[in-house]
Amino acid sequence: MAHLLDSAAHCGFAKRTLMQATPTSPPWLPWAVGLSAASFAVLGACLTLPGTLLPLLVERFEIRLVEAGSMLVLQPVGYLVTVIGAQYLIERWGMRVVLSAGPLAFALGYGGFGLASGWMSGAAMMLITGLGFGVAEVALNTLLINIGGERRSNLLNFTHLFFGVGSFVAPPLVAHAVAAGASWRSCFAVAALAMAAVGIGWSRLHVDHVTVPAAAPGGGGRAARSRLGYLLAALLGVYVGVEMGLGGWLTKYMVSERRVSLTYAGNVLSLYWMGLAAGRLALSALSHRFGETALLLGLTLVSALALPAAVLAPAAWMAVLGFAVTGLGFSGVFPVVIALGGRHHPHDTAGITSVMITGAGLGGIVVPWAMSAIADAAGLRAGMIFYALMGASMVALAEVVRRTIDATGEMQ
Repeated sequence: MAHLLDSAAHCGFAKRTLMQATPTSPPWLPWAVGLSAASFAVLGACLTLPGTLLPLLVERFEIRLVEAGSMLVLQPVGYLVTVIGAQYLIERWGMRVVLSAGPLAFALGYGGFGLASGWMSGAAMMLITGLGFGVAEVALNTLLINIGGERRSNLLNFTHLFFGVGSFVAPPLVAHAVAAGASWRSCFAVAALAMAAVGIGWSRLHVDHVTVPAAAPGGGGRAARSRLGYLLAALLGVYVGVEMGLGGWLTKYMVSERRVSLTYAGNVLSLYWMGLAAGRLALSALSHRFGETALLLGLTLVSALALPAAVLAPAAWMAVLGFAVTGLGFSGVFPVVIALGGRHHPHDTAGITSVMITGAGLGGIVVPWAMSAIADAAGLRAGMIFYALMGASMVALAEVVRRTIDATGEMQ
């Protein structure tokens, strides 16, 4: 398995190596890894779409910043709802049904958003996309933790790097397409078709034979009650709130505060996500050489320094560099936190994954909406400073996680 994941980090050999992992490796294993990577790539591309087009959506829907924030926040609300129930859905319906239903629900929501006539109908469609996103993410990460074994961190970084790839490829393509005359509605239609294709792909893959370890006897809900579980959930909440919040508001900030064109702002957003993808590419091969807690502390420190530097930079090009480095710092936070949860709760991986991603969902609701309210009252620059302060708090949370693990021993 170690050979499998070391080689999987080098994309060209992933499928061949997975096939040779062990004599008993199921034939669908390389397909599951490949389709997981494709799922994250499409998710990354689709999730950047509202943020890339936000300046245009604000204008076309004739809405205030807090209304735009309220529309966008319905996606993480739906995400949170299905994250909470994802473990039950996996146990009740099986991995394959959940992995196919999530992307198809997302596709339905984006297809509807492309037809929306105002921000309230758009918000309803965002809620539907969130429902699909949440259940798909829990299922994907649970699947990867359980097929990854001791190298789960490598596998998570490898597949999650494609989220970054999709995220940095989509914004410039969308911005240039709109600048060339394409309708913003057609962009959402294309995204819906891509997501539907992913859902159909999972419906054809027989992954229900994956063994998801149940909680130990008498230990049901232990993951949800652990101090480490709460800390990891809180860390993911802040991380997701800031990471996705920046992804949603960066183009609007660059257009309104830095006075650049939508095309230029789309390129800035792309570089932000490219930093995230580049970091995950490196970590997919190297993360096992570092302690997970030390790696987490280092990554959060990089982002905590780079984000305020970007916001306070006197020139636009300096801000662009700062946002790219911020993405680099963010790169491994999510996979490392997920891997830590799986390592310290090996007998309840679905439970701890749901706990952590529930925290992510709460943060994705509270942090971006708070930012939109601050921006509406005091300006976008103040809102971005709020994100910088929240990013700095991740360093403190990472240090508390490290101390908790050191104090309680290797296993929780």
